[in-house]
Amino acid sequence: MCRFVEARSNEPHKNMSIHATLSTQAQERLEAQKRNSTLVSIILSLLTVALIALLLAFYLLPQIVKTTDVIVMIHPAPIEVEPTPTPKKFNRSVTKPCSSSSSARVYKAMTSAQTAIPVPDVDFTFPSLDFGHGNDFAEGWEAGDGKFGGSGNFGSTNRSSGGLEGTMYDFKKKRNGEDVPYEIANPYEFVERAVRLQKSDFSDSSLSRYFRAPQSLFLIHLAIPFSNAENGPSFFGAEKEIKPSGWFVHYQGRISVPRSGTYRFSGLGDDYLVLILKGRVRLAACWSDIQPAIAERWESTKPTGEWLGPFGNMRLVYGDWVHLREGEVIDIDLAIGERPGGKVGFILHVEEKGVDYRKDSQGRPILPLFATAPISNEEKQRITSDFGNYEIEWEKVPVFSMK
Repeated sequence: MCRFVEARSNEPHKNMSIHATLSTQAQERLEAQKRNSTLVSIILSLLTVALIALLLAFYLLPQIVKTTDVIVMIHPAPIEVEPTPTPKKFNRSVTKPCSSSSSARVYKAMTSAQTAIPVPDVDFTFPSLDFGHGNDFAEGWEAGDGKFGGSGNFGSTNRSSGGLEGTMYDFKKKRNGEDVPYEIANPYEFVERAVRLQKSDFSDSSLSRYFRAPQSLFLIHLAIPFSNAENGPSFFGAEKEIKPSGWFVHYQGRISVPRSGTYRFSGLGDDYLVLILKGRVRLAACWSDIQPAIAERWESTKPTGEWLGPFGNMRLVYGDWVHLREGEVIDIDLAIGERPGGKVGFILHVEEKGVDYRKDSQGRPILPLFATAPISNEEKQRITSDFGNYEIEWEKVPVFSMK
């Protein structure tokens, strides 16, 4: 509290003054308030400085301190790349032996393709191919327009003959006639093309990529004796355009079943023979060096391998049994081909389950040819002469007529 002190002067003419002083208690209180105010000011100042520092840090530090993205490098373990083996070339002669010759040949099927099916080395010793008629296969190879065969059994030029329509293609050329690489000694060159066509059911779009011979033929049966491969293109009017190797013939049509029963096809092709019935492979009967790769998952039936065919020591292949109904109309595709050139030969039988066929001296059932029209006596005599000791059934012949 304040105390008032009166100050008196001894001099009468001077005025008297009053002074106020703080009490000790009040002075202590004021000192305490002063200290508190100072402390609060300091705290506020520090808080203000801290706030400013935080603001500066928030706005300025991201620009000052720049982060660098961390790039993680992953190094995979090195992969050892095995060198691609160089394909072994075949020792197989391009020209097959004539009918009265005997030779030993080694065939090796080796390709660099990953999907190729390797074939083990097999030695084939060919006995004499003499059918009793020498080397002259001219009989039956003259071109013609006859109803029953003609054109050397590749077919007739007469559309009304009632045969499957056949067209020859050249694996060595594009459709415009431009040459493409084709290594005769490498079987994969032929196999790769043929298998691709099989998987397409020999579609027109797949076949159209290859050069096509100008002449179509119509086939009523397949029985081509062991003969020169160069003859094939001439029957299709392409002897100048298509060389003997790497050619392929596709026959197609719709046939009618003569009577209900269970049937199968059998035969042999040098080098290639495949039959597709109702969209499925029913027979693959090719030369031994390409047979496994062509057949793939298809399996032959017994007695495949038991009986010699008409071409050297190659054995007949038997196809699937298929139940067919009388009058049923079915699609059929038959393809034959020659891989390296030299000699060719093809034969296609049909067998009806339950029919009693006579047997040859070795015990082989003598089967008829697959036919789409009756076979004339003249044609029977020609085929019998061409195939020598290899017998064919001429009486029990089911005819699958064209539709």
